[in-house]
Amino acid sequence: MPDDAVEAAARRLYALPLDRFTAARDELARELRAQGQRDAADAVRALRKPTGAAWAVNQLAHHRGRDVGELLDAGGRLRAAQEQLLGGGDRRALDEARAHERELVARLAQDATVIAAEAGLSPTTALLERIRSTLHAAAVDADVAGELGAGRLVREREASGLAASAAAAPPPVAPRREAGATRDELQAAQRAAREATRRAAAAQRKLARARERADAALQELRSAEAEEADALRAARAAQAAVSRLEARLRR
Repeated sequence: MPDDAVEAAARRLYALPLDRFTAARDELARELRAQGQRDAADAVRALRKPTGAAWAVNQLAHHRGRDVGELLDAGGRLRAAQEQLLGGGDRRALDEARAHERELVARLAQDATVIAAEAGLSPTTALLERIRSTLHAAAVDADVAGELGAGRLVREREASGLAASAAAAPPPVAPRREAGATRDELQAAQRAAREATRRAAAAQRKLARARERADAALQELRSAEAEEADALRAARAAQAAVSRLEARLRR
């Protein structure tokens, strides 16, 4: 199996539900080995199961490619603005690019957390932060961007180096306790957050089912249109045959 086919197999594996990754990978490796493709089998067997945060981010790449592309483009503009600033450019351009990148990271991080919750992962604050950190790293680090673009992340990542220090989004601020707030109020707020996440996951499942029904209806419509076209052609051909026979009988 050529390298590009191994890459295609990897893309399919990393798009699978997290709990199916290992069994599907091992089965594919066994099939390749049985076919005598030992190198390909070894390459597939070596693919690592992603962490929960990495898996959730990968799903964005596999199913929300346009949004991920927008984030990577924003990251490219952010890096360019940083370089321009170091060369004496306008600070305002960097601030605007950084604000746009932060907005995209925050939105996609919430979406990935909902995906994780729908898959049975606990949508904790720690998971959200790992997802956010990975998305930000992809925006400012070309290597991580390549992994995300391919949907092949195996672990959460953090931005490092000059790009991180100049462009990193600020760390999340712990909620400030208002005067008179109680532990009961905090627990109630946490329950409300979990319920909101649950409702978002349920809405996504409902949307997915609706899209499946719409796709099925569209396929049925196209099939019926094809059948109608075939029937019309057959009717025209039959009518033409009748006309020819009638003409011959009149001779």
